[in-house]
Amino acid sequence: MSLNKKRGLLVLSSLFLALLIPIVSAQYEGVYSMFSFLFGTGDGAFIFLKAGVWIILFAIIFWAAKKIFSGSKGIATIFSIVVSLISIRFIPDEYIYYIGSAYGVFGIVVLILAIMGGTLLILNSYFPIKQHKAFGVVWAMFYFFMAWVFHQLTDITTGIYQIDELLPVIGPWGKWVCIVLGIACLVRAFSGTSSYTRTRPSGDEKRERDIEREELERERRQHQEELNRMAKQGKKDVKSAKLEQANRDNAMQNRHRRAKWENELDKLRSEKNDCKNKAGNLHTRATQAGWTRTEAGRKLYKVWYREYSKVISLEKEIENLEKKLRIR
Repeated sequence: MSLNKKRGLLVLSSLFLALLIPIVSAQYEGVYSMFSFLFGTGDGAFIFLKAGVWIILFAIIFWAAKKIFSGSKGIATIFSIVVSLISIRFIPDEYIYYIGSAYGVFGIVVLILAIMGGTLLILNSYFPIKQHKAFGVVWAMFYFFMAWVFHQLTDITTGIYQIDELLPVIGPWGKWVCIVLGIACLVRAFSGTSSYTRTRPSGDEKRERDIEREELERERRQHQEELNRMAKQGKKDVKSAKLEQANRDNAMQNRHRRAKWENELDKLRSEKNDCKNKAGNLHTRATQAGWTRTEAGRKLYKVWYREYSKVISLEKEIENLEKKLRIR
């Protein structure tokens, strides 16, 4: 263990012992009251519940902060601690008690699952291009709309006691959760890449990498054997032979890389032509069916839009490969 780690452990141990001093010197009733949450409700239960909510807030904010402050984990940690402490300080006590109740926990879990599930369902159905900046903006707009919906829930009365008790809790929590997620989507959209990506089968890529690795390893062994043989026979200087081998390795890697790119380019061009022909046929059928004016036309329009988006994505990938091969 390094000296810095030992010092850090000593400081943390001292702080922990300092926190335990009031408990050791306290009366039995005070200690019992603090830990009464294990056996019933009391002041200790509320403190424990509030600490649990703070831990959850810290974990969520820290997960988002690591992506925003990717260059410094320390800044992300400090930011998460400060924001979570401020948040837990100003959350009303009644909301903390509602979280601790059974139906409150169930309602908030269902709320979060409904928001995430509905968002994924809608966006995966209508926006097949996932990494474009517009996709993140659409996420944010959807979350802000959901925040407005949850804000309106506080004014709704159903006449059912359990639901009327639950809506004032779900409304504010859902609103702020959606606002935070919407802001996170905007930050992710404008801080990331604007390129298109296409999901490819991982099995094929893994097999291609394994084959390429085996070929490179086989050629390296051949070059090493040749180098050893030349060194033993004394035909060449060892230093010049190593330099020649390094040049061969670089040329071999460039050759394999270029061959792989050319093969990938041919596949992408063929796939693009297939998608383009399919999109053209769907466009004709959707036009004949009346586009969005009829039910059949709307279904064909959705299928055509997905195929057309694939064509755009493939064109971007082809353009990137052609730049690597210096065709453009």
